[in-house]
Amino acid sequence: MFSARHRPWAQALFSLYLTGLLRRHFHALRLLGEPPAPPPGLPLLILPNHGNWWDGLFLWELNRRLLGRRLHLMVLEEHVARFRFLQRLGAFSIRPGSRLEVAASLSYAASVLGDPGNALGLFPQGRIRHPAERPLGFQRGLERILRAHGAPVAILPLAMRCEYYENQRPEALFLFGRVLTAGPRAFPEVVWLEQRVEALLEEAGRAAVERRPGRVLLEGRLQPGERRRQRGNNA
Repeated sequence: MFSARHRPWAQALFSLYLTGLLRRHFHALRLLGEPPAPPPGLPLLILPNHGNWWDGLFLWELNRRLLGRRLHLMVLEEHVARFRFLQRLGAFSIRPGSRLEVAASLSYAASVLGDPGNALGLFPQGRIRHPAERPLGFQRGLERILRAHGAPVAILPLAMRCEYYENQRPEALFLFGRVLTAGPRAFPEVVWLEQRVEALLEEAGRAAVERRPGRVLLEGRLQPGERRRQRGNNA
């Protein structure tokens, strides 16, 4: 497997690149609800749904803007092998088809939680699924990681979804849940965690329908059609 090899210079360069990329492809990134406040003395496990290709980049950006942890992100081995630069951003690999490789990746993930300054980002669904699909289908590897860690950890559920509204580009909406604390004697069932993320997705859907403003984390660059529409609205 490929392990994470964080490099500050890579983080700084990628931050500039990703900001430009997100501004080109999204109308806005918007936080619904309050920003999370996980306890600083515990490692953090972030559990989002996985609805599209952008999710790993969203998680990296949310950590940079709101959490400030040393993020480790589990990524399919084929992607890390193709883009080795991802290791310098905190990515480590998993190969679903190999029991030995999966076991090594889950063991590595558990070791990441040994440092209270770390955040571990997982997509427990294991593949991209539509946010409206129920159940979300969290896999059991999450339970194996928590049991192997065997110590207290802060768990942060997260709902992510994209809405187009009347814009040419989508808005990315994020809603964090309440921070949960789990330990070896108080282990939350995977189905229970799955239901927490499902409830957040439902709430984010209601917020989208009601057009709740939330907090803008990043505004996109106006496209030509959007600039014309804005000029017409201001005329």
